[in-house]
Amino acid sequence: MSNQLMSVYRGEWPSKPNVLLAQLVCAQFCCVFICRLNKMGKEQGRKRFQSKPYNKNNWRGQKKERLQHNSGNSFNRTLQPKSTLRENQVGITEFTNPDLPGFTGVLKSRFSDFHVNEIDSSDNVLVLNDLKVPTRVDTLPCVAPEQLDEWRKQLESVVGQKHWQDMADLAAANYKISSEQVLEIDVTNIDKEQRTQIHQLIKQFYKGKLISTTLGQSQPLQQQQVPSEAGEEKRTIRIMKPKPGRGDNRWSFPAEFVTFLVHKTNTDTSEVAATLAARLNLRPSQVNYCGTKDKRAKTTQNFCIKRRSPESIANAVRGMQNVNIGNFKFQTTTLKLGDLNGNHFRIALRHITEDPAKVEKALQSLRERGFINYYGLQRFGNSANVPTYEVGIALLKRDYKLACELILKPRDNDIEFMRSIRETWWKNRDSAAASAMFHGDKFIEKKLLDGLARFGEHDYAAALRRIPRNMLLLYPHAYQSLIFNRIASRRIREFGMKVICGDLVYVDSNETENQAMGGESINAGSEEKPSEEDAITAEITDEDNQLDGEESIFKRKVRSLTAEDVASGTYKLTDVVLPLPGYDITYPSNECSTWYEEMLAEAGLSSDLLRHKDKTYALGGAYRKLLIQPSDLKWEFRRYGTPEDTLIASDWEQLNHIPVSPVPAEPETKYTALLLEFSLPTAAYATMLLRELLKLDTSTASQIQLEQNALKKTENDTQPKDDDKAEEFAEESKKLCEDTAVELKESRIENQYFV
Repeated sequence: MSNQLMSVYRGEWPSKPNVLLAQLVCAQFCCVFICRLNKMGKEQGRKRFQSKPYNKNNWRGQKKERLQHNSGNSFNRTLQPKSTLRENQVGITEFTNPDLPGFTGVLKSRFSDFHVNEIDSSDNVLVLNDLKVPTRVDTLPCVAPEQLDEWRKQLESVVGQKHWQDMADLAAANYKISSEQVLEIDVTNIDKEQRTQIHQLIKQFYKGKLISTTLGQSQPLQQQQVPSEAGEEKRTIRIMKPKPGRGDNRWSFPAEFVTFLVHKTNTDTSEVAATLAARLNLRPSQVNYCGTKDKRAKTTQNFCIKRRSPESIANAVRGMQNVNIGNFKFQTTTLKLGDLNGNHFRIALRHITEDPAKVEKALQSLRERGFINYYGLQRFGNSANVPTYEVGIALLKRDYKLACELILKPRDNDIEFMRSIRETWWKNRDSAAASAMFHGDKFIEKKLLDGLARFGEHDYAAALRRIPRNMLLLYPHAYQSLIFNRIASRRIREFGMKVICGDLVYVDSNETENQAMGGESINAGSEEKPSEEDAITAEITDEDNQLDGEESIFKRKVRSLTAEDVASGTYKLTDVVLPLPGYDITYPSNECSTWYEEMLAEAGLSSDLLRHKDKTYALGGAYRKLLIQPSDLKWEFRRYGTPEDTLIASDWEQLNHIPVSPVPAEPETKYTALLLEFSLPTAAYATMLLRELLKLDTSTASQIQLEQNALKKTENDTQPKDDDKAEEFAEESKKLCEDTAVELKESRIENQYFV
């Protein structure tokens, strides 16, 4: 066909015009046929996508991603007109400075607006700034040529010239030699120091081409050696080539635990760990880290793996999207959950319309007073119909049937495939059929259904034990968090920002400050919620993982403040701690202690009942600071031209000298952002800090509504500035603030007696 077409192209009459015509008709038919198939394929694919229970690749980017960019500068957020939790439903109602008005600002308009860097146990902010991959450490001392000659002569006198030649031949041989071709040297009459010198010399000369090891009573492979006349234990040095691709696989690094920094973008920490473990043939539990960081952000944190070379780790990461590693180090101990002092945040709040002077006044108040150390909404799940604390209450009351039903109960904010699975089980209680609808086994619901199918549809306690313990602890700890939030709100509402007699403080605040935090969210500030739908990729915070050992870690000695303590002015409200309820905890010696019993009684519980027969659900109790003051708080205002502008450079961008978007000229400036930088201890949620600053509800529904108001202005980015529309936007934002203030005021009254 190509020859016929080329002849036409050259202006020549084709030699076979009929053939050319037939080929053209055939080609046209093929094109039409392929187009039809393509169209049909898209239709069928769309139908399959809509009907298919689950496809991880399809849902991974949609599960929690709410911000979608369209063509041009206009973009919208996928609305979630479903039942989501509000702050007042989980006891978040008060402010440290309620009389100071807030202002509007959009959080996480882009994931590049939220940066988190881990702070290690030595108070160092971890920054990815070194991409070098260490090679095997040569543990041999530097040896002068004269010393090598002396060793050579000594070795020749022991093993003879023949063995030297045999070693040279073995090193020069290719990898097709038989695995049995090894060289053995009798070293029975050589002391350990000399044997070590032989090994060092072989390693120094052959650089991994040969490996050697000392054997006890080894049977030689090439010749039978005569036992020692002195009757000593026979020793030989076996010399052989390493297996192809393996080299000398003996560990030759300074320490057996390899730590490295992981910089990820819009990716789950647990997903990175699981992928890394799979590529290194490890269990996920063998990839250690101090805490889970936000998904919708750019974050840097420490990872630790035992006895895996940096090169193999780097090769495993190669090809993983949005993940970079570096800053390799070696240490003698592993990392554990909570082995850090906090997190350093860099956050951009977009669409700031308030007067900068008023914003700075709010920031100064935040710096001086701090914010109430509430547990954030992500602690309580993503459904208002079935919040995680309700499951926790059922578990604590030993009502395992109700707990299972709540976990598997259909809810209106489910994605399509999960709704289908829940409804299938809810209607016919066929656990095996519902479990078979899952693609993959990384779901709490999947594990629970498998347990019901295995142990019987009515053995709910056994089925629950199929869920990983750290995931199961989400539920009772959520109930603890609910009580803490409500107690904290009532404490501030009734007694204000002053210390009172009977408040609890640590005896040695310097010693126990970090432990006082109760091991809370390393994922502080995340808008992502620990979802029971996906036990692996969900935003499971360190507070949920680390509270596993709270009975032993957080039994810290506290004391009640006396009237003399209060009068002295020594203690501030930032020193006060509130208990998380438990069977082995000290409660305040004032009116607050009765509030705990009231709340527990509402759920049909008491402190004694928290001493659960099943240790998995037993709650010993813990302490948590009532207020948190951010450290190293800095801010600046920045103008930008388009919603897609990058306002904060990540570690990776700084390392590669990629600048942020330039500040536009004054006439082109359309928007203003507030750039915040601060550090928080492991107990604190950044969203609660922003709530205090903005005086706005941080729930998903409120954030979506706020952003929709802001985005009305961005839809006309390419048009001249319209003062009327700008005023309209400001009015709508102001109205949202006022509505939120009214809701919060009403919720204070509503929650005053824990109704």
